[in-house]
Amino acid sequence: MSVLRVALLRGSALFGVPVMIVLGIIAGQRGADSWSVDWFWATGQLQQHGVLLVPLTTALAAWDASRNRRLGTALLYRTYPRSPLASALLDATGALLAGLAGWATTFLVMALNVRGGGHPYWSVVLLGAFGFIPAALVGVVAGRYLPRYLAPPVTAALVWLGLAFGSSSTKDVVARLSTVDRQCCDVYTEPVPTTIAGQWLWLAAIGLAAVAVLSWPRLPHLVPGVLGSAAALATALVLISSTGAQLTRPRPPQGEACRTEGEVTVCMWPEHAHDVDAWVAAAATFRARFADLGQLPTLFIENGLRSPSSGAVSIGPVRAYQSPEDLVASLAYSLVPPAPECAAIGNGGYGFFPAATTRSLLNGWIRYRLQATAPSVSLVPPEDVPALDRLRALPADQQAQWYHAVVEAHRDCSTNPPRVP
Repeated sequence: MSVLRVALLRGSALFGVPVMIVLGIIAGQRGADSWSVDWFWATGQLQQHGVLLVPLTTALAAWDASRNRRLGTALLYRTYPRSPLASALLDATGALLAGLAGWATTFLVMALNVRGGGHPYWSVVLLGAFGFIPAALVGVVAGRYLPRYLAPPVTAALVWLGLAFGSSSTKDVVARLSTVDRQCCDVYTEPVPTTIAGQWLWLAAIGLAAVAVLSWPRLPHLVPGVLGSAAALATALVLISSTGAQLTRPRPPQGEACRTEGEVTVCMWPEHAHDVDAWVAAAATFRARFADLGQLPTLFIENGLRSPSSGAVSIGPVRAYQSPEDLVASLAYSLVPPAPECAAIGNGGYGFFPAATTRSLLNGWIRYRLQATAPSVSLVPPEDVPALDRLRALPADQQAQWYHAVVEAHRDCSTNPPRVP
């Protein structure tokens, strides 16, 4: 029987692999209604599942390595004439196999759920798989030096904290070093290769550092690991900093999928061509329901496909949970005018301006136009119910006049909004 087979039979692989496969199936189906629109969204979602699978891999490796303490292998490592590194790496094999099994299962389940076009960003997808290698090595280090029953939970908790909170850091460099790329990806952006290369080197630096620790005290094996880790770390920081830790950049359009029916034109990314018909129908319904407002948009373009146009309404891929009425509603809310520039206070927010007092009423009125039989109390806050009732009682032309007056009041910070008769 080979040494590798013995290590796998004695280690966590026998129960770790099935457990990780089950977790991979669960993770691969989680939130599929949102990310299954194309491979670009799926790429980013796959990365985020590492927050669960990677810490568990580290814990399994720590458990396998710590078991050797009661077998007296610590003394064997110090007295054996050859490098103990090979034996230490065997401790990581079962955990690494379990982690990669979970990751591969997640990938396959997600691949079955993707309904749109595009392709995976392999540099990002394989980065997730590569991350299991340093995770397992770190687990072996912890299992070698921490108490047996303390090593798995401590290492799993620390790795989870680093991945979960590091990826949410407001400092871009810290977020990139977590390698959980929450901002990746969508149809109109693509990863920045230099930043991704820096993330690969960062993971390599962690793995080499763990190898160096496991080589102690044999300097011929320790020194190359230390030097390699330092070089990889320095290069990773230089690469990530050179891009300002920018993860994605605009993706050049690869054509358009457009359709014109009557006065309506809908254009989407080719990967979402199957959604064009749904948006054409939604746009036609939207224009019919709000025809009394006068001139309405006729051009509907997917985000990032063209330069922003004042005459076009931005649309996106159709999620599995979105009904035709949901699409009509998303177009209807484009009728809500933006806040005037004079009210901007930074970070995308805005301060007070007179017309802001009508925004909840305006949104409620739009919901009423979409759900004519809904009671006013379900459409607006209690204080706006009387005003919405009066507005609903007005003839259509007077409602349109009120709406246009509200839009006009949104153009500056001094015009008072109209009162409902």
